[in-house]
Amino acid sequence: MAEKSDSGSATFPKEIIRFLSSSGGHSLILRGMAGTGKTTLALQMIEELAAVQQSYYMSTRVSDQSLFNQFPWLLDKVREGEILKARKKIKKRTDSEQQVEKILVGLASIKGELKNEKVKSSRKELMRLQGIIESGGEEQLAEATGESELTVTVGSMMPEIEMAYDVVDKALPERTLVVIDSIDALAEKYGVPPARLINAMQRDLVEGCGTNIVYVLETPDTLLDYLGDGVVYLSVNNNTGRRIRELDILKLRGCEIRQPRYVYTLLGGRVRTFEYSRYMKPDKPRSFQAIKDPDGRHVSTGIPDLDVMIEGGLRKGTITLIELMPGVPVAASASIEHAVICNFVKQDRGVAWIPTKKTGAEPAREELLGFLSEDSFDKNVRILEPHAPAGAPKPYSITLEGEDVRVDIKWQDLQYALRNTGTPNLAIIGFDSLESVYGASVLDGMMEFLTSLLNNDGVFVATTTPSVKSTSRLSDLAHTHLRIDKLSGVTTIRGEEPYTAPHSMTDPATGDFRPKLVPIL
Repeated sequence: MAEKSDSGSATFPKEIIRFLSSSGGHSLILRGMAGTGKTTLALQMIEELAAVQQSYYMSTRVSDQSLFNQFPWLLDKVREGEILKARKKIKKRTDSEQQVEKILVGLASIKGELKNEKVKSSRKELMRLQGIIESGGEEQLAEATGESELTVTVGSMMPEIEMAYDVVDKALPERTLVVIDSIDALAEKYGVPPARLINAMQRDLVEGCGTNIVYVLETPDTLLDYLGDGVVYLSVNNNTGRRIRELDILKLRGCEIRQPRYVYTLLGGRVRTFEYSRYMKPDKPRSFQAIKDPDGRHVSTGIPDLDVMIEGGLRKGTITLIELMPGVPVAASASIEHAVICNFVKQDRGVAWIPTKKTGAEPAREELLGFLSEDSFDKNVRILEPHAPAGAPKPYSITLEGEDVRVDIKWQDLQYALRNTGTPNLAIIGFDSLESVYGASVLDGMMEFLTSLLNNDGVFVATTTPSVKSTSRLSDLAHTHLRIDKLSGVTTIRGEEPYTAPHSMTDPATGDFRPKLVPIL
């Protein structure tokens, strides 16, 4: 069965595995636009079920060598080399039949012997279809008056399909997974409609022998969907200005579909889908391990994948904008905020922090304890909050009066508050919280503070939500601009500056909070 890969929550769709593993035979139509990874997905079905089902892969487009050059992992994963054995057997059988036909042409006894060959699977529909082809095609079907008129020698017309029947026979009573890539190309080769081929194999193999068959379609045509027990559609979504691959499970008869749409990537020549996920603080947080500065001009974000994505981390003396698109939970950006804060604190650097969504100082601090010690947090972090709760002042909290941002947030005041910490300093501000206190024009009042921070090689990170009015101006000022989006239930991040491919933000490792980023290619 499918398990989580080493890329966080990147998986193979569990619904498809359950469907093909359930009792009885099943047919699955796999269709989509060119280049969406249909062949890759079909081959991985063989891989995922190799431990429990025999397999046969029929390709009408590529040779064995090119197939394994493209998917080198297939040789190691497919049980007992079923693909190689089956295809070599086809070639051997075809060559043998050609020699027999040349030497014994005209001897009717050969046909009689082959016709009486005993097989385990019923080949009634296949022989009927072969009879249609031999008698002149589809137009002869209406004129046929009896089944015997449409029966021809087994193995004389469709060697590829005959081989599939042979593999099924050999495996019975165990079940076989047959993948035909592609069914429309095979139908064109023999001059019959794809529906005719699907119907024949459905009755003989799926219903008659309990075989699983996957039909790969070259086109996204929906006219054949009714013939399959299941339908999976692969497509590319360009609505965000990036290529987002999506897998839609349109039908799986008798199987519950909990996630009907998956975002997926073809990174590394494999289909990796991403499941719905939601961040929860682990019960046993692991102590954060600092990531040193990549070079003299950059500091790390605390997330190695993100450092690579934005070409080296956060540049000193610059502004970074993290923009949350509609429907994205604040937790998505909070994981990045927390990573940056932890990485500064672990290197004994000072941090000024206004959390998003007007989160109070105490719950914001609680989210990071465990990853950071209380002493290191209280020494290096100052949370700026309006109208702090009554009681003894906290060493990590600075109260904002809320009247004038020029008075409340001064470079000199923060320098004094963080006088026992190292540099460069980090200011990380949730602008939804800031604008709720000071209004939409708050950025104008912060320019003096920003100038002083950046002139001292400080790093300014701004987080905005769809309601924030300062987003456009921050985008103009930002050296690094990241957008976090929610697509088909999956949280993705992409760089606007620098321009990057979208990445899925997958589940963190055990005890950690930092997402792993997997490129969607």
